[in-house]
Amino acid sequence: MRKPIPYGRFLLLDRIAVGGMAEVYVAIRRGEAAGRLYALKRILPTLAEDAEFITMFLDEARLVVQLDHPAIVPIHELGMHGEGYYIAMDYLPGKDLRALLDRLRARGEPMPVPLAAHVAARVADALDHAHRKRDALGTPLRVVHRDVSPANVLLGFDGSVRIIDFGIAQAALRTRRQDTVLRGKFGYMSPEMVRGQPVDHRSDVFSLGVVLHEMLTGARLFSGKSELSVLERVRRAEVPPPSRARPGLPPELDAIVLRALARDPAQRFEWASDLRDALLPFTHGVRPDEPPGDPPALARIMATSFPGELRAELDRLEKLRAAPPPVREPSPAERTQVIAVRPEEPPPGGGADGADGGLAAPPFFRLPEALAAPAPSRPPLVTGRTAAAAGFGALVAVAAVLAFTGPRRPQPPGAPAAAAPAVPAASPVVPAPPGPAALGRTAPGRPVTGRLSVQARVAATLVLDGEAQRPPLGAGEVRTVEVTVGRHRVEFRTEDGFRAGFTVEVRAGETAELLGVALE
Repeated sequence: MRKPIPYGRFLLLDRIAVGGMAEVYVAIRRGEAAGRLYALKRILPTLAEDAEFITMFLDEARLVVQLDHPAIVPIHELGMHGEGYYIAMDYLPGKDLRALLDRLRARGEPMPVPLAAHVAARVADALDHAHRKRDALGTPLRVVHRDVSPANVLLGFDGSVRIIDFGIAQAALRTRRQDTVLRGKFGYMSPEMVRGQPVDHRSDVFSLGVVLHEMLTGARLFSGKSELSVLERVRRAEVPPPSRARPGLPPELDAIVLRALARDPAQRFEWASDLRDALLPFTHGVRPDEPPGDPPALARIMATSFPGELRAELDRLEKLRAAPPPVREPSPAERTQVIAVRPEEPPPGGGADGADGGLAAPPFFRLPEALAAPAPSRPPLVTGRTAAAAGFGALVAVAAVLAFTGPRRPQPPGAPAAAAPAVPAASPVVPAPPGPAALGRTAPGRPVTGRLSVQARVAATLVLDGEAQRPPLGAGEVRTVEVTVGRHRVEFRTEDGFRAGFTVEVRAGETAELLGVALE
């Protein structure tokens, strides 16, 4: 690792990617004692000089800062340092979906159907959150991604699925920068985008349908010898069913894909959540002997597909952990202007140039111990924004990721696996009732609470730190409660006596999730 480069409130540790829009660095924010890692995108000078593009880009980014969903890589800070613009996001160790599809294609292996359905369902859930997002006054933000493509779907080594780069396509298209920013992505546009017509959230449904078709068939849906020929194929939107390229796919799955890819937006799924709900049954396996599509299964295929990259990531994080704190020195004499931050972020004054913050050692990150372990029958999906998104939480096994330390109650042997109910959009955050979970404070000026999102596959009573929460959870209901930071005991109890208990770590201003819990 080279010497960290001071950059405003951040220290740039290592450059990890260069694209048509930006170069990306692993970074830490000075003054943060937790050693949290960020992915910092520096907009390339050729785009930074385009005032119209920057104006459009900043307008879109200000909207995206307001999005808060576990499958959306959050923007923590948007700003200008010197003459350049930057975005600070969560750092997620992993690869994008394009890399995984290319690796599977090179090996001649199809993507397992349950895994393709799982990835698409998670992206659909994130898109639905963005499409329905409203501001503090209740006005719809009308966020449309416009660039749903494999390159913008990040797959973590921990099994998480995240989508990035909301709004960049909008800025590129309206300022005629598409040749720079969107090169190679025209095949994922919707017909209405190609025609230059107004687009809404259903355009993202079409693009996700293109991605799903590619995951199932292993081949790009709209390809051609030139970009013009690709755009013409998109405009016509003549789509063969996936089973034509991959015999054996269920006709019901064909119907889902073809509906998402309807040329007329009115014939598509109305909302991304409708597509998500249609895909959920296929995440449990098409055949009885087929393992489900879930985070542990995704973690296994990522580890086996990218063993060298995973070990390099472990080495990188271990070096960061062992490295001595850098010499405290100010950034070059350039002014930093913070344009937007997430509500839970430290104020721009903290960790500014010349701050005493150093590089704290990140927590230990280790290779999953059971890469070859058989997949559990129906594990709950347990994710957390801090460990999964920051990218260096402990991966204790491929079958269990992140922030809970308590035991997981296994299903009784031989119990039938019920299909998961449709997952509704996340409910609004509600404060927890007074009690152990609602007491305590942190340092002045810092968030004193975090959020906990829970979901059981069947109707159950939620018991939080020993107190039953009312009303009971409906089957598949996602409920988000506000709790104090720290560990919380979470239990699910059904009327027929089944129980499952977990201990979940919640950090200040962040959301931890315990979703898809099976009580059978």
